[in-house]
Amino acid sequence: MTIIEQQKAYHLRKMRTRMQRMDTNQDGYISREDFQLMGKKLVEYTSEITKEKSETIFATFAMVADLMGLKPSVKIPLEEAAKIASAVLLSPTGEKPSGVHDMLFNCIDTNSNGTISMEEYKVYFKVIGHNITDEEIKHCFDTIDSNENGVISRDEFVAAAKEFFYGVEETELSNVFYGKLLPN
Repeated sequence: MTIIEQQKAYHLRKMRTRMQRMDTNQDGYISREDFQLMGKKLVEYTSEITKEKSETIFATFAMVADLMGLKPSVKIPLEEAAKIASAVLLSPTGEKPSGVHDMLFNCIDTNSNGTISMEEYKVYFKVIGHNITDEEIKHCFDTIDSNENGVISRDEFVAAAKEFFYGVEETELSNVFYGKLLPN
């Protein structure tokens, strides 16, 4: 499939949004510290979380940082990180890490019941969604909840994540997966 410039620009915009959301300490860089902070906040903001679940969350965020090449003291400016991510994800020969979306689902599903509730999703957006309103979170949740049963299943989440990360066509799902896309 040939990807046209407009599609590349849209994909880069999605990756800019993602990097902005993942810049948890809001210093303008993506670093291992951001991922450690995401894990820490997710655990802190979740009531009644088990020690085992906390360890799983910390390990998952550390693994994602490793996949991004974020060793201790490595800091990548947001724009550079977005460009790298877009290039890797759109590369026909690039390695697509398998299972990452399942692991992220497991982190957001803090009560481990196999679905993500609205409350769990709000906690996740409290961690990554700087200045995202409850209305935007609900719209995002409802868009991912394709069967409209009030929870996000693993299949719905993984399908939405794959569309966001690998898709180049503008869709409502891609426009809201990490919250409303940032302007160009």
